[in-house]
Amino acid sequence: MITAQLVGSDRLPSRLRELLAEANSGLVRAMTELAIELQRRVQDGLSGEVLSSRSGALKSSIGLRIDQHSAAIAATVFSDSPYARAHEYGFAGTVNVKASLRRITEAFGRPFAGKTIEVKGYTRRMDLPERSFLRSALEDLAPAIREATEAALRETFTK
Repeated sequence: MITAQLVGSDRLPSRLRELLAEANSGLVRAMTELAIELQRRVQDGLSGEVLSSRSGALKSSIGLRIDQHSAAIAATVFSDSPYARAHEYGFAGTVNVKASLRRITEAFGRPFAGKTIEVKGYTRRMDLPERSFLRSALEDLAPAIREATEAALRETFTK
């Protein structure tokens, strides 16, 4: 007959809770660092690598959010710009352009003092090719994400 006895079994549940808390903390730290790096890469890609910046509005619209729930940690890099989706996935269709005022300083190739004119509203056919700046940056960072996640877990469970 073989008899076994687990010594310290009263301490086991608290140690498991400690390990899970340490793993969670390590993963939150790794995910935050990776999300910041992803945000930086996306913004750098908007400086001529993927899209040429005109006003900087798209670049400044790139945001970062870390959500931590009891069972999950999620890092989100996003843009709330109205035209980010059209650049990311491409767009083919008709858009309505509102009436506006425009200042002209040249007509028929000749400069003059300038005049403000009213441009009436119109529709315009647009065909934008896909220029992924979010998905491509995430794809480039995917190996580093796997490595950092595994390292954070390894650090906790190999102590």
